[in-house]
Amino acid sequence: MANLSSSRAASFSFLGGGNIQLTAVPRLSLSTLSRLPRSIRRPRFDVTAVRPGILHLGCGAFHRAHQAVFTQRAMEAVAQSEAPSWGIVAASLVKPTTRDRLRPQDGLYTVLERGTDRIQAEVVGALREVVFAGEERAALLAHFSNPSIRVVTLTVTASGYCLDPATARLCTSHPDIQRDLRAAMPSSALGMLVRGLAEARRTGRRPPVVMSCDNLPANGRMLRQAAMDYAALYDDSLANWIGRSVQFPCSMVDRIVPATTETDAADAAALLGLADTAPVSAEPFRQWVIEDFEGPRPRWEAVGAEFVPDVGPWEASKLRLLNGTHMAIAYLGALAGLETVSDFMEEPDFAAYALRFMLQEQMPTMPPSGHDIQAYAHQLLERWRNPGIAHQLDRVGRNGSEKFQARLLASVHENLRAGRPAPCTVLAVAAWICCASGRVGMGAPVQVQDPLADRMRALGMAAGDDPSRLANLALGLDDVFGKDLPRLARFRAELAHAIAELQRRGPHGAIASLMTPDLYRDEAAGTLRDHAALYA
Repeated sequence: MANLSSSRAASFSFLGGGNIQLTAVPRLSLSTLSRLPRSIRRPRFDVTAVRPGILHLGCGAFHRAHQAVFTQRAMEAVAQSEAPSWGIVAASLVKPTTRDRLRPQDGLYTVLERGTDRIQAEVVGALREVVFAGEERAALLAHFSNPSIRVVTLTVTASGYCLDPATARLCTSHPDIQRDLRAAMPSSALGMLVRGLAEARRTGRRPPVVMSCDNLPANGRMLRQAAMDYAALYDDSLANWIGRSVQFPCSMVDRIVPATTETDAADAAALLGLADTAPVSAEPFRQWVIEDFEGPRPRWEAVGAEFVPDVGPWEASKLRLLNGTHMAIAYLGALAGLETVSDFMEEPDFAAYALRFMLQEQMPTMPPSGHDIQAYAHQLLERWRNPGIAHQLDRVGRNGSEKFQARLLASVHENLRAGRPAPCTVLAVAAWICCASGRVGMGAPVQVQDPLADRMRALGMAAGDDPSRLANLALGLDDVFGKDLPRLARFRAELAHAIAELQRRGPHGAIASLMTPDLYRDEAAGTLRDHAALYA
């Protein structure tokens, strides 16, 4: 990677618009790494000696604040006994922005760990090459033939897998797949993965282990099936080879990583004394649970990752408690006119709602395990209260129609079929319908980013002020709700009632009606008081 002259000023923009000018501030790079203050954590190995061992698809903020940090720490754990050989080749798939910011910095960037009352900065040097697939596709695919690349990881979001929500199989009519079928070279993440695996097969090398790090149920098995489905569009023998020869371990990742803002760039510059155009912010907590697999890998377990025979219990608690509650918080908070997750948690009834949702409705659907679900739920309340993490509700709730099945609908279906009430979950679904359809009643107007936004607005216009009609029209969306759940008369009736409550009373009134008796109010308040006392 080329260096940027340290005398050159850095100018760049982040979400929300506007540019930051860090005039006369030297740029973070290998040539300026030695200038960092001693208080800044930096790679404890020779960055220039790092050899690549991992190829990552989707070089977003989450990967750089999670897997890349684990990998840096793993290389540090063995730095005294072996050369660092697990450098990451990271590919941006949609835009060249990340590549263009990181290349002049020799792949270095800052992770700002934001606690309740302090910030700690770490410079990460695990990324040793960054490419943009749109312009360097051939170079990206060539890495699959490199025997040094022994692990391929992905963070491409749920939509990047081009799945049919009803079947969790490849959706061959998806626009990205159709575009691949018409092109000489693939552009979808799945297409590039399969084409790369075909290259590994052609050269006769042992294929890399492929690991999804996205929030999808049984993500490894899902990715294996999607890759086989995609390969079968071209070559049945390739599909069979992938099924026989490539390992797809499941994994569960957890760390809250908000979108990068201008404040992050300013804070990084103040702490480092250097301009960083690619910083990321994250909460102190981080977790990685990985299904056991064969073959070489970084010593991730030496720095906190867990290798287990079955990721299922951790995956279920993450998807249903953290991700599911996040969706509820996003839509109910938006209707309340709030901006961030921590804003939501500041309101006692809202915090109590989140706790009841997790313990009374989501916990009964968890698979049996030794995983302490109650402790995890209380830990989540503490994490969400952190005011240092400005986790925007509009980002948390983005593309909800693609995430509903695993995070909310599967659990509400299971509860209702078992005869258990699920009013908190039904209210969360109703909140999405109100937000997406524009029929917010007493709630605040909401701009929803969702692939079904136009269809939902049309349904809202057709329903008018009739909550029952709006519920019935929304439940006609088979690609969101499937066919089984809408057939439950109880769900239809409760959903219509929840929509009516939100429209007539707003989110505060609708939630307050659920929070009697005061058990969850008191329990949530106690957890948050204990959390506040830690920093008093």
